[in-house]
Amino acid sequence: MHLYKKIFLTISILTSTNLLAEYEININFESGFEFKSQHSLITNLEATNSKRQVEKIIRSQDWIKNYSIIQKPFQNKIFINIENREPIFILNNQFFYDEDLYRFKFDQSYKKIITVNAPDSFAEQILEIIIKVEKLIKVQSIKYSFTNGWEIRTENSLIRFGKNITEKKLQNFEDTMNYLFEIGKNPSIIDIRYKDGVALKYGK
Repeated sequence: MHLYKKIFLTISILTSTNLLAEYEININFESGFEFKSQHSLITNLEATNSKRQVEKIIRSQDWIKNYSIIQKPFQNKIFINIENREPIFILNNQFFYDEDLYRFKFDQSYKKIITVNAPDSFAEQILEIIIKVEKLIKVQSIKYSFTNGWEIRTENSLIRFGKNITEKKLQNFEDTMNYLFEIGKNPSIIDIRYKDGVALKYGK
């Protein structure tokens, strides 16, 4: 679902006659995610004095997926429509990744995004894990260590997959979640690392 956020600001732009004219900028953010970078963008636009600078600043924002800039003829108005990238997870508190695995700088905007600690080279596998696990339960965070392998935290449970997430483990996980939904239980730990079954732990 896309949300729309409209911002209005006025800047002074140097015209072809070397005179400063005031321009009203109308910015429409089209996104389901609000970045802190949006506020920085607005601050930077307020300091511009040419239409070329306006576009240069917008092009430099790696969180912007698409944009359009329209200036109304004979009106001192500029209309900017911005489509934000929508992050799926944050990797190592450094980068956002979207559904296309496009990487862009993490600007400290959390907004209930999945946090991940794992090697950068695992990005594709991380997205696959999120897609498969979130079919059954909402993921809060993911951690990979060379000692314990993959650990996924949800609101109520810690899910341990081990170093390799195989199709058999995913099937065991799905069967276990369906069973837990049926009996209305929320174990604190769901351990999928075993070859022949799943271990459940209740309580702290």
